[in-house]
Amino acid sequence: MRGNEAKDTMKNTVKDAAKDIMGDQAHRPLSVNKARLLKYSVGLIVCLAAAVSAFLLDRSGVGIAGFGEKHTVMHAIFVVMACIGAFNLLMLFSMLQVRLKKGIESEVVMLGKFNKVLTGFALMIGVAYIFGRLDAFTAFFTMFGGMLLGWSLQAPVSGFAAWIMVTIMRPYRLGDRVHFPSLGLIGDVVKFTPMYLTLNQVGGSIGSEETVGKMINVPNAMLFGQVVINSTYMKTKETASYILDEILFKVTFDSDWDTVESILLNVARSVTADIMEKTGTEPYIRADTWDYGTLFRLRYMTMATDRPRITYEIVKNAIKQIQTNRNVDLAIPYVYSFKRGLDNAGAAAKTGEVVEQIEISKIHGIRLDDEGYWKDNEEEVLEVAKKITEVGLLQPIVVAHDINGEGYNLVFGEKRLKACILLGWEKVPAIIRNPIGIDVTR
Repeated sequence: MRGNEAKDTMKNTVKDAAKDIMGDQAHRPLSVNKARLLKYSVGLIVCLAAAVSAFLLDRSGVGIAGFGEKHTVMHAIFVVMACIGAFNLLMLFSMLQVRLKKGIESEVVMLGKFNKVLTGFALMIGVAYIFGRLDAFTAFFTMFGGMLLGWSLQAPVSGFAAWIMVTIMRPYRLGDRVHFPSLGLIGDVVKFTPMYLTLNQVGGSIGSEETVGKMINVPNAMLFGQVVINSTYMKTKETASYILDEILFKVTFDSDWDTVESILLNVARSVTADIMEKTGTEPYIRADTWDYGTLFRLRYMTMATDRPRITYEIVKNAIKQIQTNRNVDLAIPYVYSFKRGLDNAGAAAKTGEVVEQIEISKIHGIRLDDEGYWKDNEEEVLEVAKKITEVGLLQPIVVAHDINGEGYNLVFGEKRLKACILLGWEKVPAIIRNPIGIDVTR
């Protein structure tokens, strides 16, 4: 008894597994569906036999009844069976085609719907032919169908023209990385047919310029109205395609400029040595200032299709050297200094300077009363206020004595000061420089 129960349990398990597999069949590689294959094979044989029989009977004079003077019932049966048989034959060819391409079951379903439309259209022509109305049907189709067909073929014709133009002029080729700015698409060209340009999407689901395996079909008809940027246009059989790239590094104002440049340029030269040899272009630095420090822009030549890896290597090596160098410090919004933020956030900006509590009402600044400016920066000020509420004011503001009157002029920290005002503070920690009113901008 126990043996029989074990066998029954095993059978049920196998059946459940089979159901799970069949339930997911639409998304699995196509296997030979014997029931479907048998259905269309038998249907083809039956329709073929019926069509041949009807044709022979019609030829032998067994017409039963007539549709007009020329066509009999047997002739009508022949036409109908021929159309249905053609449908079964098309379905068998569709199954064979999808199987050879290692497609999935849903492709057969899609082709089946298309084959049904073709069969329905063929039956309409057959019925018109049997009833002797083929001339009227042709005239109707020529009048309305031609107009409808011409309207619907505008895009395919434009797409075919675009395919010819691109094939001859080759602004991009198979394997090129192209960018459609207005569509927000970046991808590698994997196939170009008369109807579609197929791209292997770059980015999209990830925040990096790397292929993700999603195939995007762009209708060729859209190519006439789109700006296309080719990142690998200069690629040849012997060399890759190189583009200028940039990485931003934000450092504090008191970091040593020459040291920052030396670190960034040496790292870039080390990582892109082979690219420098082929392009003859050296890395270089450009810089801007921002609210919390200096913005160094490291620019260098990189491979268009290998940009993320090269960027990663440069950033990794540069940050490691900056972290261990005492003359360079990374700038962080709301904190100003990475190292001071960790080690001693409340320390003075310069050796010997003292943090004092001064009244906010005595502080003057050009932008403090500029409502338009603060409206534009409202979100950032609220974020600063939130940080101050959570961890306190980690970096004091910097002021200078007003030479022409009482009070202080704000030097650095206007957003921090505005946040403190929003929080209702009456006094704020500040570093007072040039207390005798000389060299205010020092």
